[in-house]
Amino acid sequence: MTRYRAVDISTGEELFNVSLGNQTINIAEFLGVVEAVKYIIEHNYSPRTIYTDSLTAIAWFKAKQTASKKRNIAIKKAEVFLKAFAADIATIDVHHWDNREWGEIPADFGEK
Repeated sequence: MTRYRAVDISTGEELFNVSLGNQTINIAEFLGVVEAVKYIIEHNYSPRTIYTDSLTAIAWFKAKQTASKKRNIAIKKAEVFLKAFAADIATIDVHHWDNREWGEIPADFGEK
């Protein structure tokens, strides 16, 4: 089962948790970043910073499209969202979480 979630790193509060069924980890990481962007925009959330330990998710996010060959409507919707809301998205920072230096990212499920 593939899933993703967001955790507020200052409070430990889980902001959302989504199950995707049988997908790839890269897809989950990408959709998690996009969902976090949506959450920030919809809730006027601050700080406007997202961390992910996936360099692939960051690359796909910046490109506003994935390199995945899987047919997935959620991916298509995410790509359209990133292009349509580019101005709002430009106000949000996405950073790489360094697992070696900081430990496991809080949004992971402790299954590594």
